[in-house]
Amino acid sequence: MAKSDYKRRALALSSGLGRTELVFDDKDVVDLLRITIEREGGQSAFARASGVNRTYLNLVLHGKAPVYDTIAKALGLRRVYIVK
Repeated sequence: MAKSDYKRRALALSSGLGRTELVFDDKDVVDLLRITIEREGGQSAFARASGVNRTYLNLVLHGKAPVYDTIAKALGLRRVYIVK
């Protein structure tokens, strides 16, 4: 990154412009899912409330299916891509 890019970024952050976001990986999302399911009263209750298929939910919790947008949306998240 060029020196001027750093200066622009520093200026934007110091001025209060821009946003600070939390970044979760799939493991973090599954951990958040577990907590949310517990608060909802179990997998079936969460599935009914969120409209997520309970079988798929169980597969995600056991690491046998990937986290798709349906889970992210049910948790109030959205999927984004970050450059490494």
